[in-house]
Order: sequence, then structure tokens, then C-alpha cells
Amino acid sequence: MTIELPYEIQSRTLTKERHSRSHYPIVPAVIEVPEVDASSAPFAEKFMIDSGASISIIHQRNKRLFESAIPFDTTNIIFGNSKVTLDVYNVTLKIQGTQIKIIAALAKDLQFKYSLLGYFRGIESFDIFVMNNKKKVFKLVKI
Repeated sequence: MTIELPYEIQSRTLTKERHSRSHYPIVPAVIEVPEVDASSAPFAEKFMIDSGASISIIHQRNKRLFESAIPFDTTNIIFGNSKVTLDVYNVTLKIQGTQIKIIAALAKDLQFKYSLLGYFRGIESFDIFVMNNKKKVFKLVKI
């Protein structure tokens, strides 16, 4: 399985200067919470690939999917200067028809529009992750 998608431009930037418009790899995925048989289908959540994030984080707009789910753990996350404790769940992402089991924390007050696909049981689920900054495309490959 190979997923190849173009980068998207992050609309929230620190300044309005032209050179501050950052491009990020974004992958659309349907979120499934197997424990309670909940799914975001037919809608896909946009996950920004964040190789610096140790765990994936699901945006709070998806909290209805987790209303009946029981978290199996909690984790402390540092956003800027604040530290928050978030509930952690087993989640399945359906990306272009392929299911990927991940561990994700549910955000309470994420200040940007994307969920995050972090490293642990997220990006590491793929064999190859390639970013082509010149062409502004990325590939996720599962062999």
C-alpha cells in the first residue's frame, strides 16, 4: 500500500509575511473506535503528520466518537507553556481503504484545525515515510 498526497498550506501562521506560509503533510483518515463501534464515516479527519509528536492526538471535534469509550490510560502533553492530561484510546484509522491500528489521545482544547499523527503506533506503523519538499508531496508506504 502506498499513499501519496500533496502538502497542504497551514493557514494559521505566526505572521502574515509570505515566507511564513508553512506547508505540512496532511493525510485524511476515517476514525474508528472499535471498543464502542463508533466511526466518523463517511467523513474523514485531516491528520497532520508530526514526526516530532510521540503520540497521535485526535481533535476535540471528534469527542462524540469517544462518549461511551473507556480510556485505557492517560498521558501528559505539553502544548506551548501548558501541560494537560489527556485520555488515551485504541483507535483504528482507515486511510485509503487500509486500516491502521494506533494509540491516540483525545484533545480537550487543540488550537489548530488538524489532528496529529504522531510517531508511536502511528507513523511507525508504516515501513517508509518520505517527504519530497521540492514537489510538496509525501508518501506513506506499508510493505
